[in-house]
Amino acid sequence: MAEVQALAGKRMVSYFRLLKNATKEKAEIVPLEGDSSISFKRSSKSTTTKSGNISTSAGLTTEIDQTFYEGISKVSDEFYDAILDDEVVEYWLINLDRVNDKGQFWAIYARAKVTEDKPSYKADSTAERSPKMEVIGTPRRGYLTLSAYDQDMLAYAFRGIDKITDTPKEDGTDGGGLAYENNDRTKDHVPTSTDDQTANQGGNA
Repeated sequence: MAEVQALAGKRMVSYFRLLKNATKEKAEIVPLEGDSSISFKRSSKSTTTKSGNISTSAGLTTEIDQTFYEGISKVSDEFYDAILDDEVVEYWLINLDRVNDKGQFWAIYARAKVTEDKPSYKADSTAERSPKMEVIGTPRRGYLTLSAYDQDMLAYAFRGIDKITDTPKEDGTDGGGLAYENNDRTKDHVPTSTDDQTANQGGNA
């Protein structure tokens, strides 16, 4: 029997778009995402008859809870548009650890209305948003393709702070950087004045 692979919650990412913009622009990742969840509910009613109980299922109700940290972004603004202007939204929950033989990522797709949005502006923490969505109809499962840009954004390599002058190598050395996993961590130490002089000489070379 094959071993069951556990899927990490942090590898489930959310994309969002106003439905009216579907022909004009691509969906965008929810920025600074915290938690996301989707709940499926189908209630049933039991009726007693002389021959026994009859169970009748009601329609499916699906709700999405999303949290993200507030920032100046298109998606953040459009969540406001969605609830204030009663807009239908498109929402994708994408599993980055599950792909088919074509390299496409497993996803849940839904159209929904934003029914609640709770911005939180605490004095001692980053502003946070907690929109809730009620799905219209039945969510669909399928596989989708993420562009190279989207995949780079989700799995980017370390970079230094210098200007990128050539084609990025995406190996941790761009911008004068060194990826953590490529460093000999046993040689890390507290800098001394000698280190500062060496660094300055190297920077002036």
